[in-house]
Amino acid sequence: MLSNTQKIGLVIAACGGAASAQPFAVNGSGATLLEALFRAPANTLDFIDADGDGIVQEQLAPFDASPPFSSNQYWQFTYRVVGSGNGLAELRDWGTLFATAVDGDASNLTLNSSFADAAYFNSQLFINAGVTQGSADTGNPGATPFRVLTDGSYAITTGDGAGTGVQIDFNALDVPVLWFQTVTSGTPQFNRVPGAPGYGNNPRTATDAMGNPVSQSNGLRSLVSPNGVTLNTNTSSPDAFTVYDFPITLTPVAAPVNIGVGLQQIDMSDLRHLFATGRRVSGENLVAVTRDSGSGTRNAFANGICMDPSWAVGENIGVRTNSSVNDRVGPNWQPSNKGGSSRMEATVINHRLAVGHTGAERGESSSWLTDQRMELLAVRADLRGGTVFARPTIANVVDAGPDGYAVYGVGGIATIGDPLSAPASAGGWGWAPSEIGANPNPVQPMRNVRAAAYVNNILRSVTAVSAVPSDPDNAFSPGEFLASQFVLPATTFNTLDISPDPTEECVPFIVNTERNDVLTQFVLNDNGNALANPAYNAFNTVTNGRVPSRTTGVTYSDGVPGGNFFESINGTRIDYATRLGDTDGNLTVDNSRNKIAGDFDGDGARTTADVPDMIDAWAFRNAGGSWSGGSVNPNGYACPEILGDFTGDGNFDDADVRYWADGLHLVGGSLNRAAGFVAIDAAFGGNFFGTTLATGTYDNGDSRADIAGNGTTRGYNPVGHDGIVDAQDIDYVCANFGAWADLTQAVNIDLSADMNGDLVVDFNDVVDIVENVLDTNIGDINFDGAVDAADLAIATANIGGTGYAQGDVNCDGTIDQADLDIISGTTSCPADLDNNGLLNFFDINIFLTAYNTGNLAVADLDNNGLLNFFDINLYLTSFNAGCP
Repeated sequence: MLSNTQKIGLVIAACGGAASAQPFAVNGSGATLLEALFRAPANTLDFIDADGDGIVQEQLAPFDASPPFSSNQYWQFTYRVVGSGNGLAELRDWGTLFATAVDGDASNLTLNSSFADAAYFNSQLFINAGVTQGSADTGNPGATPFRVLTDGSYAITTGDGAGTGVQIDFNALDVPVLWFQTVTSGTPQFNRVPGAPGYGNNPRTATDAMGNPVSQSNGLRSLVSPNGVTLNTNTSSPDAFTVYDFPITLTPVAAPVNIGVGLQQIDMSDLRHLFATGRRVSGENLVAVTRDSGSGTRNAFANGICMDPSWAVGENIGVRTNSSVNDRVGPNWQPSNKGGSSRMEATVINHRLAVGHTGAERGESSSWLTDQRMELLAVRADLRGGTVFARPTIANVVDAGPDGYAVYGVGGIATIGDPLSAPASAGGWGWAPSEIGANPNPVQPMRNVRAAAYVNNILRSVTAVSAVPSDPDNAFSPGEFLASQFVLPATTFNTLDISPDPTEECVPFIVNTERNDVLTQFVLNDNGNALANPAYNAFNTVTNGRVPSRTTGVTYSDGVPGGNFFESINGTRIDYATRLGDTDGNLTVDNSRNKIAGDFDGDGARTTADVPDMIDAWAFRNAGGSWSGGSVNPNGYACPEILGDFTGDGNFDDADVRYWADGLHLVGGSLNRAAGFVAIDAAFGGNFFGTTLATGTYDNGDSRADIAGNGTTRGYNPVGHDGIVDAQDIDYVCANFGAWADLTQAVNIDLSADMNGDLVVDFNDVVDIVENVLDTNIGDINFDGAVDAADLAIATANIGGTGYAQGDVNCDGTIDQADLDIISGTTSCPADLDNNGLLNFFDINIFLTAYNTGNLAVADLDNNGLLNFFDINLYLTSFNAGCP
């Protein structure tokens, strides 16, 4: 290895470069997880003597503030951070054609500045969060600082007229191209693996925060471009549109978690459930923050936890965004479809119930782990036979078996044409040592030979580091940088073919059959690797996280003018983004009381016992009441908005109390909405939400049935309530039948329709609304309190229609004779209590529930006013007799 003095000398030498009268363009687009490489000077350090001057370890793309010509630049390099799949689409659209319109023109498709989370020109930002800066030129596509001649030379030009444009030369991905390709044949399902029928084709689109549909798709990417180009991956018989895919690194993806969640570890199956539905297996409604479906980080994360990435929708709210405005809680907060890793991370930091997904190494490189802004979850790979909870330490990632850390992709570079078919002077196959042999790929070179040299410079440096990690010639090379930030693959010179068995549920472990033990020990022993940082070893239980940031210019429920900070109940100012607590010894105020979201009583956990204090805190902020700051641990530094802003709007109000009842009230470790709404009403002293009923008398907890009437956002925030329990709510329950534990069903249902707290939505929940909330009987469709001729007349007039209020009382979607029989009391199958034409456990359950609750209308079969053994015997006899 080189000494520090030698390395400093090389850095000084690298500041120069080869003279070039006219530099050449290299443009890349893609992964945010690999952003660290493409913003680092190492990515353009000359390893192969690409410029032919006989000098290596020199910088071929030093930054110059006055483009397009610079005497010491050989390459002018840009990289657009848009996400792997979005970068693949940009390569598809502009890898064989030139974009020529100005920035913002729709004809550029996504090649616009607003679509990029970031973009770099020779390692310097020119787009940040979709906003141009520095050397950006809005007269060019994507605000690229330069154009090139379209004559095949790819030489930088000062012109912007005919014969000039911008082309994308390569796409960086966190996963193989195959993992991003949709398969249009077959039925989509949450656990499809790459290449399987239906893969990447989840039909569900996003909604806005009030449940109105928006155009954001969750589908993956097609190789067919809107501008007429169709790519292919047939490298055995290539043509001018064949995509080659070269691995350069393993890309571990972590699950960052806000300290306020109070969670340190999670099963892979539970993590999958959360990101597929917006809720955990238990029904607990945490906030699953997602990248958009064009993100390679999302793709690697989803495939790593045995899920088709198009189904990793999380909260599924909003269109793709690069704006930091949407990261802050408040009126513009958005939990889904983040356009970059920085947007993802800021959003998780600002919401106290948030879990996300991002590159594991970013915990150090972006400092959110090392400076204690948030933590990361240990994952037990139960879906893959794992038995221990593993964090993404360097040792666990290198292990990558069932008990290692196995949530990762294989990052690489995709090009149209084979860079290895370039001349030897550009790093092509002519340089290859004997152990690699002749080029196995049929000759189909890249269009831009200088871009081929750039790609080969990376590939060859990765191979060199893999072979001899300590070789001084590797210093500052792209390969050394990748080895220090990620984990290198076995080889880069075979196009990657990871084709999972379509019949399997999980992408198989990527077994390194050519494992280099020297490289392995180098990685494990090199403390320079990001994942070797001690912060990755264990969850930091001392830190309390950071104070969320809210959108300013808004007055929130704490009454602070302009919303410039939080205010505790004793009037103390709590500044945004500061440490929650005084763990650094520099704060004069101890805000650690606010560590766990929902911990209103101050016992350090979010439990059902918090409800009375939560209602007192609500009254303090919204109704002029008083609150001590916690019945277990009274504390004047408690802040209701930090503790209880579950909806992400910056306030603590009625909507947050509803969120608790609907998604956070766990009994015995599982969500029980019924108990949650009862507890809220009991603590308040009556009907907290002011709900009215179409019939009957309000009892504590009846608000649980008010779930429809407005837009619905299943898995996110229960916004569907309209203040009245009526037929719309019954119809919504009927539309959401399914068992929550079965993810095949759970991805299609809204758990807010579970009325009785058993985590199953079925006819029992319809019965619960009709009989226990509305205090009437199945068949009373006009809600006058009786099942009579008026109800029968309504149903008869609506034969063939649907809806409970029109007569579909058995919830089968069609009004027919079966419904008329129920209303008239002449049902031909008395044991079929859910009226679906089948006798099964659900019917028995309805009878037993009615029997145990004293419901004579259903369970008193001998009509003597008593419930006893004779009624049970009559029901079982009827059940065993079956339906005629």
